Amino acid sequence: MTGSAAIRSGVAFGVFGFGFGFMFGVVRTLLVAPRIGAFAAVAVEVSLMLAACTPLARWCLRRWAIAAPKTASAMGLVAFATGMACEVVFGLSLGQTPQMMLEAIARPAGMLGLAGQIGFALLPLGLLAAQRLPRE
Repeated sequence: MTGSAAIRSGVAFGVFGFGFGFMFGVVRTLLVAPRIGAFAAVAVEVSLMLAACTPLARWCLRRWAIAAPKTASAMGLVAFATGMACEVVFGLSLGQTPQMMLEAIARPAGMLGLAGQIGFALLPLGLLAAQRLPRE
């Protein structure tokens, strides 16, 4: 059940996270980046994404009763892979080549976005660890 919970919760977290990212990405691209630049716009988007995805990660942890750090880590890894797969499929549907996608990630704004996706993947483990901290 632990492996199944990690996969199911990770796929759910990844798909819904991609959905949030898609919405934030449209706003970033059309409204924010032209005003403040690509890098600053991604910084704003990453902050909002992590804030929006925190309750989602918490819900997934509860929904699939994930209490072990190993399972929370697997959930994050599956979510990261799911989100990246969604991004690749979406990019291909827009006519982007894999090389174009990699070149975009190699730019400063792309690196910051990738760092945000890694932070997204670490949310389940971080939230689980925070639950275990002694309360004052």
